[in-house]
Amino acid sequence: MKIKSVNSRSILTKTSGYLDGFTHSLNPYIGCAFGCSYCYVRKMPVSIFHNGEWGDWVDYKENAIELLKKELKKNMLIFMSSSTDPYQPLESKLKLTQRILETMVLNPPDYVFIQTRSPMIKRDVSIIKQLPPEHYRVGITIETDRKDILKEFTPNTPSFLSRLRTLELLQRNNIPTQATISPILPYSNNFFLHA
Repeated sequence: MKIKSVNSRSILTKTSGYLDGFTHSLNPYIGCAFGCSYCYVRKMPVSIFHNGEWGDWVDYKENAIELLKKELKKNMLIFMSSSTDPYQPLESKLKLTQRILETMVLNPPDYVFIQTRSPMIKRDVSIIKQLPPEHYRVGITIETDRKDILKEFTPNTPSFLSRLRTLELLQRNNIPTQATISPILPYSNNFFLHA
């Protein structure tokens, strides 16, 4: 895994297209260690013109907190993250997403949607709960419950059961949640009984 720090010009990007309904996206990282074969970002310029194969590199925005403090304003509806997972394995060491959430607690946006497939989000439950409850939601990506399909399409991602347990823990903590079933990959007959 190639890891590099970068200084970004901005941390909040105005949205369009499928993110209609949100005003901005926030991506603490560029690239993704999960390297899912179906990810649309692997065909975007950010990936095509980067050295290395998708899934083999992650850049982190070293000045993310400084930028967020300057850019975060009222009337923002933020999607985190639109082109990477905010809980990269690297996050356990860098705590960049954690510090972003702490910054939002001090100056909450009107709404933030946190989308991840990583159980690491459990670490930040106490921070997330400090946001006004009507101002946020957490989505956990669950594409399939079949291990063979996950191994084929998303071999570096957390297991179905670990994601499901994370979703349950968030719900027990009264955190507004949703199972984000996207994309829908082949699944067992019991998939929708779980999800």
